[in-house]
Amino acid sequence: MLGVFLLPAFSFSAISSPTNLPVPKSEGDLSLYIQPTVSGKWISGTFGMVRNAGTRFHEGWDIRAVKRDENKKVSDAVYAVMEGQVVYVCNSNNGSYGKYIVLEHRNSAIRFYSLYAHLDRIFPHITKGYYLSSGEVIGIMGNTSSVYEIKPGFEHLHFEVGVRLGGKSFINWYDRTFEKDDSNYHSIWNGFNLSGMDPSIFFRMARKKDSCFFSEILKEIPLAFSVHVPVTIVPEIVKHSPGLLSKPIGKNPVAWKILFSWSGFPKEFTPIYDEGKYKEIVIENVSEKYIQNSVKRGMIVFKDGKYTAGKNLKNILEIIFGESF
Repeated sequence: MLGVFLLPAFSFSAISSPTNLPVPKSEGDLSLYIQPTVSGKWISGTFGMVRNAGTRFHEGWDIRAVKRDENKKVSDAVYAVMEGQVVYVCNSNNGSYGKYIVLEHRNSAIRFYSLYAHLDRIFPHITKGYYLSSGEVIGIMGNTSSVYEIKPGFEHLHFEVGVRLGGKSFINWYDRTFEKDDSNYHSIWNGFNLSGMDPSIFFRMARKKDSCFFSEILKEIPLAFSVHVPVTIVPEIVKHSPGLLSKPIGKNPVAWKILFSWSGFPKEFTPIYDEGKYKEIVIENVSEKYIQNSVKRGMIVFKDGKYTAGKNLKNILEIIFGESF
């Protein structure tokens, strides 16, 4: 059955396209690659504050379908962009992602994920723990979602790449944030626990064929602001991804400095040992270039002459550290 699908047309030494369409190398080509929403604007299917007149965030790329079978049903295959292990499979149409799978990849002491959502079906051998090669077929593109209606003609692959924020800290945050009847069906692979980056940066850096390219990707993600958090806990994210640390962890840190993108992607963690310096969350190094997006995204708020943590940033910090702010 797998033999009927061609390998992706676009491939690096270790990176493949997630569909048969070649990954674009320019913005002009991206407009032909992306599936727009009903607005008809191709940018609505890209990463960023691109929906609802720039007020709603989209955390990935929506890649359009190009193949249909004799019944006019989408038949595009979906592929692993990089070798990695299947850590989550959702075969039921439950949640905004619909049917989706998550792969975990390890590169330069950093664990990161790639996510493939709205699938029509996932092939039976793709189960938790299965190890996929770059370019190996995962399933078939579709329009599944129990939250959004994806109409016929708008089928696509929602593709994300990023880092997982927490483990038990996320479960604790979810349980105290949502009503008991709002069950978390997806455990730590719930979308609230996944912080995506712009896929264009991922694919651009992958062309350099660097064996440690993900650490280089972090440098390319624009810095929007830094946050000092007076918490002594060593977060799980740096335990399983020590490559996110700016320096090794010593004894008894009293606070943390985290560098963030405007979307809330944590670029770097630095342990702090000066006990008297930070008694509350402090926002510093705010980039004027990204203020507007940071505010729209709910990362920062300007109040009483200074920047403070917005609602979404507080949620992210609570997920990372497992404490309420």
